[in-house]
Amino acid sequence: MMQKFFSPAILTVFLFTSIETVAQNSNVKAPIELPANFQYPNGIARSSKGMLYVGSVTSGQILRINSQGKSETFFPGSSEIFAANSLRLDEQREILWGASSDFLGIKNSKGETVRRPHRIFAIDTRTGKVLRVIQMPDSGFGNDIALDDNGGVYLTDSSRPRIHYLAPGTSKLQVWAENPLFNSKQIGLAGIARRPDGVVIVGLFSTGELFKITPQPFGVAVEKISLTRKLENPDGMQFAPDGKLLVTEGSVTSGNGRLLSIDVLSPTNTPRSIETIAANMESPVNLTVAGNDVLVTESRIRHRLLPGQEKNVPSRFFIRRFNLRK
Repeated sequence: MMQKFFSPAILTVFLFTSIETVAQNSNVKAPIELPANFQYPNGIARSSKGMLYVGSVTSGQILRINSQGKSETFFPGSSEIFAANSLRLDEQREILWGASSDFLGIKNSKGETVRRPHRIFAIDTRTGKVLRVIQMPDSGFGNDIALDDNGGVYLTDSSRPRIHYLAPGTSKLQVWAENPLFNSKQIGLAGIARRPDGVVIVGLFSTGELFKITPQPFGVAVEKISLTRKLENPDGMQFAPDGKLLVTEGSVTSGNGRLLSIDVLSPTNTPRSIETIAANMESPVNLTVAGNDVLVTESRIRHRLLPGQEKNVPSRFFIRRFNLRK
């Protein structure tokens, strides 16, 4: 997700180069139009039975959409959970994990914008009951989440060069990886994807770089992934069934949001090529994978980043759908 770290000039380009039509090709499926009272989709997760969870980055509201397309409010948002910029489903334990980051902030009595402490949360998918809310340590900015098979939670920090880990059954985030390569003057680490063997890929939102983190007997090894070009604001990511990394490219400056596929882990000494699956989306921020189907949240939130443009709310919001078969 994005914060207000871009200059007015850049954001003006970002707004007025908007392209609202997703690239037309044989892989594009009909989008899911979200209810009129739901705005700015971000976090997204899907169960093995086709139940879809979609969170709003501005309200904390979480929709639940069944396989027939019927939607309901699973969680309305609260004073503790005021955003859902990342969602990941631990289906075995029936827990929906999310990150709640204060993207826009709130006005205090003096009219000043203040931001509430960022936090992560866990909700019981059977009852909708909030199980845990854990604030980020050291005023960190929790952005995106990956889960392991044991129920552990990995979390990127966009303001500090860290990846946090929440061990199963605990309530305190620990630093899992910290490295100078993760430093950024603007938005730092965003998307994260984890393979079953423990290898983790993360992206730096502002600089467009990807990194591979490999667990070692004592600590982790971090290496930069060589690409044929820098990515334009990589955000949500997941591994596809073929082992390639799927990445949403938010494209703040150009406005041309994309869904990419990158073979990040096969042996090679050459820069990794980047395949564009879909283009011309407006601020794609996160995704979930179901077999060969990819569902992408198109947040359409750029107007909220420009003074005086806040009331230009899009009339519709969508989940974009693509099929990886060619």
